[in-house]
Amino acid sequence: MYTTEINRLNDFYFKYLLGNEKRKNLTIHFLNAVLYGDETPHITDVSFIDKDKEPKQADGKLVKLDILARTDTGMLIDIEVQIQRHPHLAERFLYYWAEMYGGQLRRGDEYSALKPAVSIVLMDFDYLPEESWHNVYHICNDVSKQVLTHHFAMHFIELKKFRYSDIKSLHRLGKWTAYFSNCSAEETEELAMSDPIMKEVVNAEMAFTEDEIMRRQYTQREKALRDYRSDMAEARREGEQKGRREGEQKGRREGEQKGRREEKVSIAVNMLRLGIDVSHITAATGLSIADVELLKKLP
Repeated sequence: MYTTEINRLNDFYFKYLLGNEKRKNLTIHFLNAVLYGDETPHITDVSFIDKDKEPKQADGKLVKLDILARTDTGMLIDIEVQIQRHPHLAERFLYYWAEMYGGQLRRGDEYSALKPAVSIVLMDFDYLPEESWHNVYHICNDVSKQVLTHHFAMHFIELKKFRYSDIKSLHRLGKWTAYFSNCSAEETEELAMSDPIMKEVVNAEMAFTEDEIMRRQYTQREKALRDYRSDMAEARREGEQKGRREGEQKGRREGEQKGRREEKVSIAVNMLRLGIDVSHITAATGLSIADVELLKKLP
């Protein structure tokens, strides 16, 4: 009986599985599944662009381990896992895409040298308003929906929205999504039995769990992720507490100001009843002439 032992969304494991030259046939299968579904595969080869990123924290930010690949036609594809919400996610993804797309040109290159760039994001939470779990964004006309350029595409796979009843009947992308949804041990066995590629995926996972060095690096990455989440949660709590304290202080200040004004108004009313001149009342209370004249009209 197969037993799942790891978090498949751990980006160190994710990069081990889909960002390794030895297993690039799995990457090719995954990319074809995301971009073309069950159609005839369009991508026949990929090469990996190593960003030399280590699973450490720099300047308080957790370095993300994504996969950047170039297909045999020159298309650039960035694959990453997003396990928790952050402010301005859409803007961040667009910035990463822009870096990938703009980074193609060198001094003297023509724009014709640019190749399409695609971002693929697996998300472990609900993010988009659509009910569907796989959504693709392009640059297109608001009315006609005519695509301006095929050089931009952004795929979001929201794992929490994914539902299935029979693993064996899933299409290619469905099987990959079920796998990354951390399906049960029994379902993982069904996946392996239903598709030779998925069997190879499961075998790669088993080899990973049996490799002591890999497991240690995986554990370190899990710890870094836990520490990062803990630090972020603590920062949010401190921010909320500070906000409450500042709110309470502001409330006290406003209350004191209101109390002082009420006291001034009470003094002014009593002085008016004694027939004291408005100018003397404003000098004594600090209220404006308009305020005192208004008080004179009160019953």
